[in-house]
Amino acid sequence: SSQSCKRTAAKMASSDGVSKALSFLAMAVVGRCVRSRFTAVQIAGIQKLILDVMLPCMIFKALCAVKVGDAATWPVLGAGFVLWNLLAMRFFEPTARFQLATSAPGLSAMVFVKEFVGEGAAGKAALFDLPTKLYLIFLLPRLLRYYGDVDKETKKVRGDSSSLPWGSAATKLLGDPLNVAIASGLAMAATATSVEDLGFLGTAATALANAQTPVLFVLVGMKVNLAGARPVVALLALRHAAAWLFFALASRLALSHSEDDKVTLLFLCQAAVSVIGWSQMNKAADAGVRGYDLNFAFDIVGFSMPLAMALQTALCLTTDRSAYLASTASLLLPAAALALGGALLLAGGPPPPR
Repeated sequence: SSQSCKRTAAKMASSDGVSKALSFLAMAVVGRCVRSRFTAVQIAGIQKLILDVMLPCMIFKALCAVKVGDAATWPVLGAGFVLWNLLAMRFFEPTARFQLATSAPGLSAMVFVKEFVGEGAAGKAALFDLPTKLYLIFLLPRLLRYYGDVDKETKKVRGDSSSLPWGSAATKLLGDPLNVAIASGLAMAATATSVEDLGFLGTAATALANAQTPVLFVLVGMKVNLAGARPVVALLALRHAAAWLFFALASRLALSHSEDDKVTLLFLCQAAVSVIGWSQMNKAADAGVRGYDLNFAFDIVGFSMPLAMALQTALCLTTDRSAYLASTASLLLPAAALALGGALLLAGGPPPPR
């Protein structure tokens, strides 16, 4: 009945997932309001704090939670999604290609899956996310180095540990907080040790990991380039067209007829791009790799999150999920996103200079 639909919509509107989406927007608005009180050096300091403290703690915590499950389909789907994105984005310039090909299901999809589908689906989502994490941490840095501009005479990237003695190379690698987080997290996962087992150290790591999201969104409000919104939104529309096309194919070929499984996959495909991609570009630039526009990559992150949250919220609020799924699987939504992205790109041209 109409009353039942209204009650369902009201419940969803007040849910944790939708509230979280709105809270992200509020954080970005706060950052926009106070940005005039911060100098460029201070904003760079906040960015450095995220990259060297909060992000490593987040990666460490995520790796600690990795467990091998029985559902083999979902890691395969996750690996396929990573490869699909890389192939679909290969026509763009390097910054857009590698940033758009990233995905952050843990930040922009997991809460919706857990609340609107269930705990069991959240486990499947975690397995889907595992290949994404492995790609972002291990493969992406090598791709950025391979496709970036490197000194033609030395053929070496500044900071490349492969040219150093073994002891110096190990010291350099362990001096990077991100590398320490990866090694420690993998060791924790291999020994089935949880973050809670670390006592006060685990509590500190969890607090710093949780602090990344609010600080990041305040930084997004400070740094995002609204003047370049049109080309960024165009690129994101094309990215979502590719993601929806993957969903249409995967839901027919690899999933059962379970509506919950299809809703879970759609949430995951609609996830925002990952801040880790931007972080890896920063690391590559610090090592002397040229050819990547770090500000443009950050703009993609900044615009992607609210767009993804709007799409996730729309899926939550719909009263007829079967019709929503059908419109995506029948290529209606992918075609619309492709048309929108193409029109915006033709109208907007390249992003404005920084």
